[in-house]
Amino acid sequence: MPNMKKKILALVAGGLLVTMLFVQCKKSSDSVSVLKPQAESITFSGVSDFILDSTGKTISIQAQVASKESLKTIELVYQPWNIAKSIPISGTIYSFSDVVNIPKTALLQVHSLVLKATDVNGNSNFTEIKVGLQDLNYSKIYLTNVSDSTGLIGNLYGVPLSMNKTGSHAYEVIYYVKKGGEKIRFIPNRNRLAPVAIGADPTNQTKLITDASKSLPIAIKDAGYYKISVNTLLLNYSIEPYKAVGTPPPAVAFVGRGFFDYPNMNWQNTLPNIILMDRDSANPFYFTKTLRIGTPAGNTYNTAQFIMTTNNGWTDFWRFDNGSSPEFAVFNGGTNTELPITPSPTTYLFVFDALTNQVQAIKK
Repeated sequence: MPNMKKKILALVAGGLLVTMLFVQCKKSSDSVSVLKPQAESITFSGVSDFILDSTGKTISIQAQVASKESLKTIELVYQPWNIAKSIPISGTIYSFSDVVNIPKTALLQVHSLVLKATDVNGNSNFTEIKVGLQDLNYSKIYLTNVSDSTGLIGNLYGVPLSMNKTGSHAYEVIYYVKKGGEKIRFIPNRNRLAPVAIGADPTNQTKLITDASKSLPIAIKDAGYYKISVNTLLLNYSIEPYKAVGTPPPAVAFVGRGFFDYPNMNWQNTLPNIILMDRDSANPFYFTKTLRIGTPAGNTYNTAQFIMTTNNGWTDFWRFDNGSSPEFAVFNGGTNTELPITPSPTTYLFVFDALTNQVQAIKK
């Protein structure tokens, strides 16, 4: 009777998460015992799946085939792409390698190419090469320096860091590396590192690959500002030192309400109620402050509302590009935050880069 195997695979396509069920059947040998199945006489190893953009691409399929008996043929078959190759072979070990051209009309979905080997006695086995095709021309991608998805969860705003889209498949950001050796990748899904996390190809680290299980974080050796560019169609990137220009603000301070350890602060714009941020000793544009956000004792409001000022009355200030999920500060414009809070405070490291106007509130 047929031996059924099921696989469930999650695929991101066009911004949607699609779960697909694959069923593969193998015809059991008549001599196989149901309770003690015979070991496969032909096995496969070193088989890789792919996640990539379909436009103008080729893939190099690799596999190692081992057999108890001498091999006779190996076949690569996928009818939707008109692939039907059969190669005569011999010996008990064979290294398969073939380049496959992906049609420009290929659907954005998971495709399953079948690689089948047969020995001289007529025994056969097969494996599947999954090719996940997606539209990699994302409306937005993010730069992240976290090693797993837990670092993307629970932050108040600005994590991961949004990049600017400069053209089709092209993205760019000016980024400050506070400590040399920082490792970065690029993701289209702001809350997770899978299935796509764009990083260096382990076989050629000047190029990018999209598969989160294989891509390597890109290490930036020295601290400082960098202009980082990524192209998801050409799968290349550049990281160039960037010189900061302009005059840093004299000070940056929070004004508003919702800071748990400042119960008397309610939009007063004078000391001691304003909260001065700490200027970085190595970068005068870079400000940080660790604060607890929550409803202070003796108050009943349930949202944190605040802006940033230069500690100079209301002459110069920064609001935000978005009140509920900020990514950038807007100098002398924008909107106030409106963030839900409770009497149980949460601690965040607030980061403001006055050169790039990037803002982050990272859960501690």
